[in-house]
Amino acid sequence: MSLILTCPSCGCDTPSEHSFCTACNEQTRCLNKDCNKVLLPDKEFCFGCGQLILKKAASQGQLNKYVRSIKQVGKSYEEHTELSVSDHAVSELAPFMAAQITSQPPQRPNYTPNQSNSTVPSQKIVPSTNLLPIVEEAPQLPADTSQNHHAETNGSGVSKYFERDGEMLIPNIKDFKGKNWAEQQRRFILLYTKAYYDFFGQPVPSEDHFKLAAKRASILDTTNFPKYLTGLKRQYLSQISGGYKLNHDGEKEVNNIIAQIEDENVEAGHQYWQRSVSATTKRTRLSKDDKDKLKKWAQDDVELGELKIRDITKATDYALVALWIITVHLKKEQAIRWNDGYYYLKDKFKTISVEAESFSRAMSKQTNEKYFRRSGELYYLTSQGQQIVEGWINGKPIDSLIDVENDMDD
Repeated sequence: MSLILTCPSCGCDTPSEHSFCTACNEQTRCLNKDCNKVLLPDKEFCFGCGQLILKKAASQGQLNKYVRSIKQVGKSYEEHTELSVSDHAVSELAPFMAAQITSQPPQRPNYTPNQSNSTVPSQKIVPSTNLLPIVEEAPQLPADTSQNHHAETNGSGVSKYFERDGEMLIPNIKDFKGKNWAEQQRRFILLYTKAYYDFFGQPVPSEDHFKLAAKRASILDTTNFPKYLTGLKRQYLSQISGGYKLNHDGEKEVNNIIAQIEDENVEAGHQYWQRSVSATTKRTRLSKDDKDKLKKWAQDDVELGELKIRDITKATDYALVALWIITVHLKKEQAIRWNDGYYYLKDKFKTISVEAESFSRAMSKQTNEKYFRRSGELYYLTSQGQQIVEGWINGKPIDSLIDVENDMDD
């Protein structure tokens, strides 16, 4: 049994199973199969998903006009009825109009009208030449939404980049073609928002959900994440009851991101996945005692054999040498913080060609765990790392034993 809804354009009752009003032919529901929300009156787009609403072109002819006039002489009354309806409505109203044409005017109680004085009811129907709606494209009627259309999608659109894991989604790609870590993370949030609605049929429930999803995807920048999310909420996300959903601009931006991901001519994005979350370079300030300690260490003589510090160019190589000198050669400590090693080299050799952030990242990078071990904030060399430095000291060329690709981003 069909339910009835009120048309947002003409106010008539129309079956809810249709997407267009049976009275005025205007669109009543969103044509997006993943939305299918009832439209709001006098709006140009769906307030559920942002899709534009199909509009009728101006009619080339007039509406069908139905006029009924009744006059009664003496103790009678006058009645005037006038309707303007579409071609489709004519077919619906035909039985009513036919009944009105053949009917007699209602009689008052205890009064019999004088038939000789009564007038024959007059009706006038003016047909129109064209009233069917003209649309830019043939409308695609939404699929039956009584089923769970958000259950596993057919691997199309943004959904193919994610897999369901309980009440969360896990990305099955890493590169969203963002030029830096921040842009990669922003794009992840937008794509996640769209995919979440595709899978679950509801908005992302909370900001904490976004944060947890980013953390599980190893894309989370804990320090700046709130700032990124605030910017996206201002521009691309709408907060509705129950969570966050893409607005109209957000839908367009997601389509743009998908196009770039699938375009082989678009350069690869920033490789945030090679950057340890712990290596956001925590700028631990050196105390006066720390500085004095490092200056004192730098005064000790160091024998490096055939190794020339000025020949080193990569952050990983600098870190290996710094840890070897302090923990193996001078035996000042068994393990040190990354900034102890970096600023020791700066004091001792002056000409260090890498920045502190690259030095820190090289020590904490997952691919360099075969050279460095970590205990809390302290680092020490593995036996393999120690052997590499001692090989350089004995005359082996730098980089002979280190995978060059490990330092591509230093």
